[in-house]
Amino acid sequence: MKKLRNTIACGVAALALLATGLTSCTGDFDNINTSKDKPTPEDVDRDNAWAAFIQTMQRNVFAEGANAYQLADNLLGDSYAGYFGQAQDWDSGSNSTCYAFPTAKWKDEPYKQAYNNVMSSWNILRQKVDSASVVFALGEVVKVQAMHRVTDIYGPLPYTAFGKMSSGLPYDSQETVYRTFIKELDHALKTLKAAYEADSGAKPIADFDVVFDSDLEKWIRFANSLKLRLAMRICYVKPDLAKQYAMEAVRDGVMETADDSALFQSWGSITIINPLEKIWNGYSDTRMGASMDSYLNGYNDPRLPVYFQPVTEGDNKGEYRGVANGMPNPQQDDYKAMSAPNVQEKSTDSPLRWMMASEVAFLRAEGAMRGWTAEMGGTAEEFYNKGIELSFLENGLSADAAARYAADETSKPTDFTDVSAANTKYNISALGKITIKWNAGASEEEQLERIITQKWIAMFPNGTEAWSEFRRTGYPLIFPVRSNYPTSGVDTNKQIRRMVFPQSEYSNNGAAVQEAVKLLGGPDNGGTKLWWDKKN
Repeated sequence: MKKLRNTIACGVAALALLATGLTSCTGDFDNINTSKDKPTPEDVDRDNAWAAFIQTMQRNVFAEGANAYQLADNLLGDSYAGYFGQAQDWDSGSNSTCYAFPTAKWKDEPYKQAYNNVMSSWNILRQKVDSASVVFALGEVVKVQAMHRVTDIYGPLPYTAFGKMSSGLPYDSQETVYRTFIKELDHALKTLKAAYEADSGAKPIADFDVVFDSDLEKWIRFANSLKLRLAMRICYVKPDLAKQYAMEAVRDGVMETADDSALFQSWGSITIINPLEKIWNGYSDTRMGASMDSYLNGYNDPRLPVYFQPVTEGDNKGEYRGVANGMPNPQQDDYKAMSAPNVQEKSTDSPLRWMMASEVAFLRAEGAMRGWTAEMGGTAEEFYNKGIELSFLENGLSADAAARYAADETSKPTDFTDVSAANTKYNISALGKITIKWNAGASEEEQLERIITQKWIAMFPNGTEAWSEFRRTGYPLIFPVRSNYPTSGVDTNKQIRRMVFPQSEYSNNGAAVQEAVKLLGGPDNGGTKLWWDKKN
């Protein structure tokens, strides 16, 4: 049976594509597409092995391949969050890092990854397993984890009707998508809690779960933590619902220790290589962003050498230096010696971070700051300091080091100086002025900036999530791009609010996209705000 399951896991992606009509067919389909090395539907149906589709979904929350990851994450959310600057000249500045959407080649990638790999697998799962089963519930959680990233990139999405129509798939408003996420998480949590109460040691998808090794308690904590993340996302557009969802999530149990964190990492016979290694090393494209340079150096942050490597040559050798975001035509030779992410070749111990316990502590800190102290289970200051401590522990540092860092009431972000003598025009004074130590007497806005700034540091390198939080709150204060394409529709100082709808959708689902633009409430450009983006 173990051999059968391994065979199923290897062939499940191809089966998903076949079952959803995403592969081409020929007149000799049965002979060409049947192999003893690939599972048939009958094989998969045995021993509840449809759970293999959950692994396929997990492996595509973030794209595993370096090229797909670069297009879907590193050149979009990672850059827009200020985590990374790009040391490569693509299309003479006509690319997404400079908001050149009409000609950008990358805007389709997050959508493609999600629908071709996650939603196609989900479509098989929902048809083949009982909706009251644990397998279905776990699939729901992974689907929400994957798809909330996608709606937070584009806005409205084809979601509730997916898999039910052969063509003309309609889009839902982002509000509908979010409300559906909460319903799906609540349904999943009900099932998972019942299963855990019946048998706390059960491992229902033990042969397929790359994230939690089928530990139901951890899945429950993660699902509640994800619900808390979504709750806080809507606090400016639906404050009452945000408070309700946040209260429910914390009440039912969220991540509290570093061991609870959701990590996509090597597991069993599956080796996961962090795609950032190829991007910084093989491509020599991505380096520390100027905003990270400003904050981490200014704070003398002990996480700096954990996150990044020192400069390898030149006058700044041994320092930690970044590059400006959105340069129109950076020359790679000027910047390839700058600080790269600290992900080493063939390293299997640099997991992709879905969600860390430190983020959850900062979410609770914000909730408490908003007056939900009882609902969050503590004060804003307690959770703020806990978030810092958890982040240090998650990165191999000590609680004592975290306490010393949290007590610093003088350090502030530093100015950014471009290392290239030819590019002094990219020098910029620090935007952030916030110190580290909690100030109970500060205004709510200052407290929010302090929470989100430390949360942003702790979430590295989850750029898509950090970009969403920047858009939602306005924090931290991130340097704007140095080149804004003339027709982007983006206010340079407010920065990009969303990615435009995929060209593939305009080509293949045009009428639905036109309706989606109406749901968006503004033009299909990078300056139109998403449904939850209502603070300013």
